[in-house]
Amino acid sequence: MLLVDGIKRRQNEDEKVIKERLCKTLHIKARDIKELTIDKIAIDARRDITYIYRLKVKVENEERYINGQNVHRYIRYQAIPKVTLNSRPIIIGDGPSGLFCAYTLLKAGAKPIIFEKGKDVEQRKKDVETFFKTGILDPSSNVQFGEGGAGTFSDAKLTTRIKDPYIEFITETFVKYGADKKILIENHPHIGSDKIIEIMRDMRRDMIKNGASFHFEEEVKEVLCKDDKIIGVKTDKDTYFSDYVILAIGHSAFDSFKMLIDKGVFVQRKDLAIGFRVEHPQSLIDHNQFHGHDIDKRAEYFLRYKAKDRGVYSFCMCPGGYVIPSSSDLMTICTNGMSNSQRDNIYANSAILCQIDSRDTGDDLYASYRYIRDLEKKAYQISGSYKALAQNIQDYLNDKTSTLIFGSTYALGTYLYDLNKLYPKHINEAFKEAFIDFDKKIPGFIKQGIMVAPETRSSSPFRIKRNEDMQSISHKGLYPIGEGAGYAGGIMSSALDGVHCALKIIEEDL
Repeated sequence: MLLVDGIKRRQNEDEKVIKERLCKTLHIKARDIKELTIDKIAIDARRDITYIYRLKVKVENEERYINGQNVHRYIRYQAIPKVTLNSRPIIIGDGPSGLFCAYTLLKAGAKPIIFEKGKDVEQRKKDVETFFKTGILDPSSNVQFGEGGAGTFSDAKLTTRIKDPYIEFITETFVKYGADKKILIENHPHIGSDKIIEIMRDMRRDMIKNGASFHFEEEVKEVLCKDDKIIGVKTDKDTYFSDYVILAIGHSAFDSFKMLIDKGVFVQRKDLAIGFRVEHPQSLIDHNQFHGHDIDKRAEYFLRYKAKDRGVYSFCMCPGGYVIPSSSDLMTICTNGMSNSQRDNIYANSAILCQIDSRDTGDDLYASYRYIRDLEKKAYQISGSYKALAQNIQDYLNDKTSTLIFGSTYALGTYLYDLNKLYPKHINEAFKEAFIDFDKKIPGFIKQGIMVAPETRSSSPFRIKRNEDMQSISHKGLYPIGEGAGYAGGIMSSALDGVHCALKIIEEDL
């Protein structure tokens, strides 16, 4: 089967032109097509509204049509082979990487044990809602910790730049457990924070029926070693032994990082990105991105700017969404963004982040972690509560403060503050250059936007080094994966990392 890119259809054209243009691209007759399905659809609204298709096509003698530009061979992911492992794999963390590692191992006939210090997603949702309403934070059950990981409360985006056949395995799995089938063909698919909760619940229930074990509210306190080999884990409730310990902790599991470092696991400091959440009327983003066309969906944006010596960029853009309180530690402030499946709020938000490196943090092992912790504590001390710091973007550029042009969607309220005082001068200069550039790309970005801060948890402050076989370079039998280990960023790349870890373990046993 072939993948054919770049087949275009204008909004006012009948869908039959898709097949006609495919035939023209391949120089074939319609009767030569044995099978035809849509793989992906993107929208180009720069002039007329144009739909751009990537098609799966089955024809005879496929090799003659592959030209390396718009026509490629379609590669389906391979079926998961069955294996018999010596022991049940232990997985620490029930975010996307841990869950999909467990799911893949289960497909192979293994019966993984998953430990999650937080609560199941149903109870976790209640704890998050309590925090949003009352400001009462549960440090073990919040936006960062619990079943589903941090991505559960972030719009559940499935975008990634990675090209990998197992992306289809992951999206098909989400559809199997209740996601809309449109995620299989959307160019920038998302599930929505409201829907992903139900999917995670149903996926877990089915995995338990098939032999997986989930231990919620059970924290792994120690990995057990013998001659630089991991042989199991000790939790706050019991001790468990295994030849396979998969470390799928999230980027905020700071206690776990310290435990690993104390045990001699090779861990490195990693560079960061920090900044703000910006909010705008969704209508502004729709009008600019769709160039005034009426399209029945919410527009997104992806912005990048290179300042003197560091990049500034948008991240985790949430159309029709909300800025949310995302603290996992008491008396700290951390923001994030989320959207529900309909993306129907009147405001859009996105992180605007600036790259931070050892020049800013220092270069010792805990430097990046301390930078995050100190910033979140500083914000809480300024606010005196879990109210986030906020300022109009235009005021930020002009070094002044005035009443916000609209109220933030941040559930616990905001504290008006000159955010020039939050970050060092050179970081503010980079942000200001970027905002001026972003305003050229989306006119009104400055005048019609507000900022909510700080945004600090876009990535892990540590990287747990691993080999090609995905095992720790210092401890055999330990498999560091996902965002916390420093190898992913977002649901899809984390889930992929989990799948490939499982495949490595399966491969070893074949």
